Amino acid sequence: MKYECITSLEAYLKEVEARLLSTEERMRVSYLSALVSPWDGDALAATNKPLLAKASGGANLYAIFTSRQSGNEHSLRYIGKTTKKLARQRISNHLFRKNEKTGSKLAQVVAHAGTGGTVEIAWVSVEPESLRNYLEEELILRHREADWNRENRAAIKASLAAPASASAA
Repeated sequence: MKYECITSLEAYLKEVEARLLSTEERMRVSYLSALVSPWDGDALAATNKPLLAKASGGANLYAIFTSRQSGNEHSLRYIGKTTKKLARQRISNHLFRKNEKTGSKLAQVVAHAGTGGTVEIAWVSVEPESLRNYLEEELILRHREADWNRENRAAIKASLAAPASASAA
């Protein structure tokens, strides 16, 4: 079966994409150096309590951006989804402390913050909530630069391996 209203769905995707990637939607995550080395996820979560409170119950599609130390330009690194009900916990897993059962990006965040880099996060609330799955998948496909997404890491590895295998032939 072919979905006949794809044009309106694509327009909604563009609207969500523009808002999610907008610099005005981003919030800087605070990583105080005394709490980064050694890593103190609980204290960092407490320091960022206002950020987590804003995300709680309102974020179901989010993006993580990073910048080098003292850099102003942030790069998109990750696009993710969650339910509004679990938004606070999921974002906390990515940014401060991780449950071992999740596929969070905490290891990348720890490494980045450890070099003095900055992290920003943005989120949107989409309705109906089930659309978050489609939107996340499409945004990941559109933004190959989001290299913390496993789908994009696989594509990057494949593109790097292709020239090497072609020259060996």
